[in-house]
Amino acid sequence: MSFEWSTNDVSKMILTIYETNLTLNKAACAYFENVNYVLLGIDTKARQIGIKPVSKEEIDEHIYYESQLHRFSHGKSYGRIANKSFVKDLSAAFGLEFGEKQCYKYTVTFDVVHSIMIAQL
Repeated sequence: MSFEWSTNDVSKMILTIYETNLTLNKAACAYFENVNYVLLGIDTKARQIGIKPVSKEEIDEHIYYESQLHRFSHGKSYGRIANKSFVKDLSAAFGLEFGEKQCYKYTVTFDVVHSIMIAQL
């Protein structure tokens, strides 16, 4: 027998990029349970997007500039970062065209050492 076992899509962490926002599925939101703000980053050389959760303590200690913080909204089965200008930056950097596609989906991983969720484009 040579079975190829399928993966459990419920436990797979997914980032979906829409024209106006970034959405994380329920599995990916596990790393953002008590988070209201995140940092967003683009690594054009490595073709990666980084999403870093920011704790209340980090906000209170002013570790990051307020202009760098992006609101993270929690739904029952998703998390959302509404930021049209960031998506425009992604489109310019990676050639994402929303006229032809409604959205782009990427599997994400969480770098525990650096506390960053990474999507490899």
